[in-house]
Amino acid sequence: MEALSKSFLVMGANMRARRLFREDDGVEGCGMFHKRPEMPLHILGNILRLTLILIFAPIYVFIPRSVFKAADNYIRFNWLFQYATTPDAVLSNAPGGGKGQYAVTEFQPTWVLEVTIRNQKLQAFHQIPFSDEVAEVGYTALSYPMNSAIVLAEENKFPVPTPSKSDREYTLKDRRSISEYFLRLYCSATRRDGNPDRMEYIWLDEFCLSDSRLSDDRADDKTVIEKQRDAELGKMADMFRYAAQVAVFCHEPNCDHTTLACKWGQRLFTLPEILHAETVLRLTRHQPKTLTAQLFRTTGRSFREKMQKHAAEGNRWHLNAIYQHTVNAGTVPWQVAIHALVVEAIRRDEAGGYLDHKYLGKVLNGLLPRHARLVDLGKGGWNDLAWLLELNQGFYNAASLAAPIHPAAGNERLEPVVTAFPVSSNSPGSYDSNSALTIIAGETLGFRPVPLKRDADGLYNNEEMKSAKLLARCMAWAFALVGTAILVTGNIGSGFWVYYLTAILYCVFELLVGTMYLQRDGWVVLEHPLWDEMFEAKLGEQDHNLRKLTHWGERQLVPKWELPGRRANVKLVDLHNRVYVDAVVVSRPNAMVPLAIHGSGVTCMLLDRAEDSNRDSTIVARKVGMCNVPPYIFSQTVKSGTTYVANPE
Repeated sequence: MEALSKSFLVMGANMRARRLFREDDGVEGCGMFHKRPEMPLHILGNILRLTLILIFAPIYVFIPRSVFKAADNYIRFNWLFQYATTPDAVLSNAPGGGKGQYAVTEFQPTWVLEVTIRNQKLQAFHQIPFSDEVAEVGYTALSYPMNSAIVLAEENKFPVPTPSKSDREYTLKDRRSISEYFLRLYCSATRRDGNPDRMEYIWLDEFCLSDSRLSDDRADDKTVIEKQRDAELGKMADMFRYAAQVAVFCHEPNCDHTTLACKWGQRLFTLPEILHAETVLRLTRHQPKTLTAQLFRTTGRSFREKMQKHAAEGNRWHLNAIYQHTVNAGTVPWQVAIHALVVEAIRRDEAGGYLDHKYLGKVLNGLLPRHARLVDLGKGGWNDLAWLLELNQGFYNAASLAAPIHPAAGNERLEPVVTAFPVSSNSPGSYDSNSALTIIAGETLGFRPVPLKRDADGLYNNEEMKSAKLLARCMAWAFALVGTAILVTGNIGSGFWVYYLTAILYCVFELLVGTMYLQRDGWVVLEHPLWDEMFEAKLGEQDHNLRKLTHWGERQLVPKWELPGRRANVKLVDLHNRVYVDAVVVSRPNAMVPLAIHGSGVTCMLLDRAEDSNRDSTIVARKVGMCNVPPYIFSQTVKSGTTYVANPE
């Protein structure tokens, strides 16, 4: 009796007969067509459904509910069973032409400066081609931020011109004039073991990235200069690796250049310039407004160990992993090191306002195990990065990059659960005609196009209605026995109407109970503003079993991702397990693919994917966001073969 009383209390509080004719906003009803309430024939579809059920009630009550469920499952998520795509063999088409190849290592600069120093001052310098003599003697590579050279120039009354372009670029002539002040400071630096009169070979970017005989004032020369600079920047890491020593500098007084606050250490090009230096010369000014500095010689390993220490103290775990890899590669495997390098480089590029990532591939070329040919790094941005990762797929699983995070204590470990690598994609419907991410051996979980759907079989799918269902069936059988008794007496008409009315009453009861429940069979996407901060209460109005949900978030150390410019806040809800997750997306997803384990959860990529399995199987899905979900997700996913993914822009 207690269970039966509970059933009636639930029905009294939650049953809504009006939902049989018009469903609540945001919920898909059970009508025969136009199931959503905003559709024009929604009410008509519901009336037709009710009419047919009542007319054929004696037949309807004897159809097993498993038949309706099987039909519904058959028509949903047919793309989960798509065939695996078969991309061309990797490295088959290099961007620069021909078959993909690894480049040889030991790149050397094309030009260096021959610098004459007298009485610890710069006397003269001129550009010369790199030669065996230079290689035998060795050269010093200078590493500095342009802003620091500008400060030196301004302090010495040099009229620094206003940049001619909106992206803060100076002309080549201006950059050389500004950089010369840093060259003068280097030559005048106080050395413990230095010779005030000497000749040195020096590599200084603005004087060594292109032929000094060319000028960007001439249109023909400008094109050549750009090509020369692109080629030199592509081998930056190796040029600094093979320098006899690397001199580092920022204009801040008393800076030793190992802290996170140092302007020199925040640059994108700091990574290739310092990670493999054998000997480091620290140039430190103790007084501003002077072209004098002290020079301190140290080993590259010791210098990077100090940088690693400061990175750890500042919770910069990507940077810490990078330096740890360079001083003791055995402690940080290439999988972790490459991921840290890529994410750190992207972060620095964006912090500097360079969102097109023009030099990203060139900066990383030489820091990864496999070098790219310079001719293959011509497109810039994500295309160069994709090619580098494809070359290095033997050392790196790109699934990690697909789930980039700024690590924090507790979730800095990242373990891919799929294999992924970039490939070229020129397929019809591709959102990026140059590169796509191929995910192999992945699993997929789909979201319903309409997130909430009324459960017409609520009477049978909810344990709390078990007693009411049993009572309804007992009463139906009792009336059926009465009808049988009437039939035995020979009153066929009366017996038939008893049967018919009994079936109608049972169907009406089943329909009314169905207005209380939603189908709680997986993950759905709830979009704002319909589902705002009071979404739990609104969800509970549709199904009282969903009034209290568990939030998967801060307590589980869910990683944080950089927010896209065009975005929307959504909630991903597992209706079966009553768990919800907050996510930020650029458009509505219809599937998610688990990529990696982060902290205590599983990071998934949210996709907008073609739902028609008859479409071209090489259509590229859009990446629309990221989320982190509980580990039980693996019990709900379906094998999906090969998946192509690209960014939406």
